[in-house]
Amino acid sequence: MLERASAESFTRQFLEDLAQQQAKTTAVDTYRIPVVFHVYGTTQGGKTVSDTLIQSALQALNMDFNGLNADFGQVNSQFMPLRGTLNVQFKLARKDPNGLPTTGIEYFPVETGYASYGTHDALIAADAWDNYRYINVYVMHDIFGNGATNNSGIATYPSVVNNNSRISRIVYNGALLGTNNFPGNPEFASVLTHEFGHYLNLIHTFEGGCSAPNDNVADTPPCTTAQGCHTSPGSTLPLNCDGNLINSDNYMDYNICYKMFTEGQRDRMEAALSLDSRITLWQDSNLVFTGIKTPTTVAPTASAQPARVHPNPSDGHFYIDLPQEGVYSISVSDAMGRIVYSAAWQMPGDRVTIDLNDRPAGIYFLRLHSRQDTQQLRLQRL
Repeated sequence: MLERASAESFTRQFLEDLAQQQAKTTAVDTYRIPVVFHVYGTTQGGKTVSDTLIQSALQALNMDFNGLNADFGQVNSQFMPLRGTLNVQFKLARKDPNGLPTTGIEYFPVETGYASYGTHDALIAADAWDNYRYINVYVMHDIFGNGATNNSGIATYPSVVNNNSRISRIVYNGALLGTNNFPGNPEFASVLTHEFGHYLNLIHTFEGGCSAPNDNVADTPPCTTAQGCHTSPGSTLPLNCDGNLINSDNYMDYNICYKMFTEGQRDRMEAALSLDSRITLWQDSNLVFTGIKTPTTVAPTASAQPARVHPNPSDGHFYIDLPQEGVYSISVSDAMGRIVYSAAWQMPGDRVTIDLNDRPAGIYFLRLHSRQDTQQLRLQRL
């Protein structure tokens, strides 16, 4: 609970800082995030789970997040101006944690119950690939291990505790994955998008009903679960308890007429990607490690103003001179990619000090992220 409260505090500050800036462009053109699918049984509920199915499901997921879904232009007219897209590509890993080639998909005998909290942690952790480097998706038919095979999926919210325990995850029913929903209910395939939304810290739009703060997103009207879909783009129903039209088309509702995220949800997901438990996923060094990106040497642009760290090496205290005014997300990771320090700073302001006094001697990696620039520097702790 303390970590959730801390994540909400970070998110609020991130969004406040974002609102104060004129340019709302991200420091990366596209977030690329490695994914691994662990499949428990190639036949689930009479449906086949294969590499081809998973690849097509991942393609549809990326289309949803980027607003390329076929019905993106069929959103209710009131919510058309509020549509938000996240420039993200979820990519099957091409290297495993040992650096060996992989398809990003591995198969196991039938297993059940990985969606239950606290009951299968040892098994989940045993099959997990480093949660700081990969999103782990576990595909099985009986996801709660209770004999019910009609449950679709679950996802964990951002959590360093879960990452460190190797239990951060998305669990999904293979019988409902991708085109296994066709022809009966193809719209249900976007429940996978719903679960990835949770993984990036989105809450159900009906969370808390009509009681504030609802889902902590300002542009998703309060609602209660599954109030029904809009009958047409011009529909004026269904209404919430305040008499306002609800966003039935939202991926984070339960109406299964999925078409859109809002701008507020997009910003919240971007904030999540700067949380300690998610920020390492899309770093260039991790994309190289997981085989998503080929190592390249890029010459710095003439306009880049490098940050200065001193002293370096240091006995534990490092001071940073930031290159220009702005809001900075600062993180330090150890040689294993684990975040050991993170903070947000707004410059001009107080001098930035990083204290690694309680950390062992060795090499650490400092990442400075702002709307204008992203820099990574090497620190040596004596």
